[in-house]
Amino acid sequence: MSTGEADRSGHPFGEAAETFDAVRFEAGLRRLASYPAFRFPRAEVPSDFARSAVLLPFWREGDDVAVLLTKRSASLRGHPGMMAFPGGRLEDGETWVEGALRETEEEVGIAPDSVEVLGRLDEAWSGSRHRLVPIVGWLPERPRIVANPDEVASVHMPRLTTLLRTEAWSRRAISLGDYVHYDATICWESDQVYGLSADLFVEAALRALGLPASNGEGRLRSLRAWLGTRAGLER
Repeated sequence: MSTGEADRSGHPFGEAAETFDAVRFEAGLRRLASYPAFRFPRAEVPSDFARSAVLLPFWREGDDVAVLLTKRSASLRGHPGMMAFPGGRLEDGETWVEGALRETEEEVGIAPDSVEVLGRLDEAWSGSRHRLVPIVGWLPERPRIVANPDEVASVHMPRLTTLLRTEAWSRRAISLGDYVHYDATICWESDQVYGLSADLFVEAALRALGLPASNGEGRLRSLRAWLGTRAGLER
């Protein structure tokens, strides 16, 4: 696996970032209810991958829309210190939605009954061997947060007009054997989100803005390449 230099080309939102409208964005998110999210074929996902879900919580702030992210505690075993959406492994018998809502309440204190579930994004995966379903939720207002210090170092609520700017965007090419994956980074003020969480945000924003998105198929290709690279290293 090799990583290239970061660049600012390939900004996915184009002119839509300059003409952002909170009402249209919310309406676009609500269309996820009828979106047939991409699902990985069962045979493509190794049996030792954990079933996990995350919640992407959005809400209106005046003429803007905000989203909630957390910086993971430095003491966590998986992805310490990274910016992420609240979520984690499903418990026995849980649905994807139930798991995402439970984990969100445990991490930041948002009650499940305060979240309007709008739909789901394409399935994803992580290098820590998780099969992950992203759930998109809508909150009636800016949430009151009770962060769990065992899991969350800090909570962040950036606005969309900041995250969608061209200057907030960069990406890095990562080679997985013969396959090249582009890993996005999105910055605001002194913080940034990158990797899978940035990819999930990009997909949600593209779909809300009515722009083309084919994240699921790309994630499946990158999973195949990653598994092939791992198999080659283990020989």
